[in-house]
Amino acid sequence: MLTVRETDLQKLERLAYLKDENPSYTKEWERLRDKLWTNKETRKYTARCIPILVQFRSGESKTYESKADVVKALGINFRTLSEYIDTDKPVKGGKSKAQGCYFYSLPREDK
Repeated sequence: MLTVRETDLQKLERLAYLKDENPSYTKEWERLRDKLWTNKETRKYTARCIPILVQFRSGESKTYESKADVVKALGINFRTLSEYIDTDKPVKGGKSKAQGCYFYSLPREDK
């Protein structure tokens, strides 16, 4: 006799109903949801992966591939970068190399 195997999407739907009735299913539902909806192809188009132009105090500018690259290279907080991006205000305060820098987002070029 053939048994019908439940697909991950069907299991996710079933767990969604179960977690509403019993909160103990919430963690299992979240794990499966994250597994199904975390796709590397779509992730590269998320907000963290947009190109960023950085203008330094010296007038020099450099383009980074993503916000994560800027955070790593300049040693700033992701929240600080998000606060100053596209605002035409320089970064004030802090001990990072980004003090006095301007940040601008660039349109993503498809390869």
